[in-house]
Amino acid sequence: MFKKILKGIRNAELIIAGVLFSTALVVLTLNVIFRRVSALPALDWAEEYMRYCSIWITFLGMSLCAEDDSHVGVDIFYQLSRTKARKVLKILCMMAACIFCALYSVACTNYVLMALKNMQRSAVMQVPLWIVYLSLPIGAILSTLQYALRLMFYIRVDHKELADKVENAADINLLDLN
Repeated sequence: MFKKILKGIRNAELIIAGVLFSTALVVLTLNVIFRRVSALPALDWAEEYMRYCSIWITFLGMSLCAEDDSHVGVDIFYQLSRTKARKVLKILCMMAACIFCALYSVACTNYVLMALKNMQRSAVMQVPLWIVYLSLPIGAILSTLQYALRLMFYIRVDHKELADKVENAADINLLDLN
């Protein structure tokens, strides 16, 4: 059941990010065409729409990168350390990332609630800004979940397995927590 939920969340993230990227690309293309043809009306809202799509894509992508261990990191200590130390470093990194994302989730949720309370709207499209800001806590909560899953994996895996087999994020099956 848990595996299905996690796969469903990942598929939803990918679909939403893909749809937002595709629509932003179409709007950008139409905006360029409309600016070049004087008989067509300009899309005044295009820049704002693309900006908000980029924000949502970025924060959904934050979770996807957490799942794939694709975030930028300094791993020289990890590469130079012994096998047992590697496991400890991974656990510490996952704990730090999990705590940061959890605290970030709380702060972002407060920010969304403030925007909702103040009824802020975007300048051109008049979209309630809490909808745009909602991408922050959603991405942070999903990232917290992914880092927590990675933390459980690194706690449970034997340090020898970690050194021998798991060098690539694609090798880690976070859904197999047995």
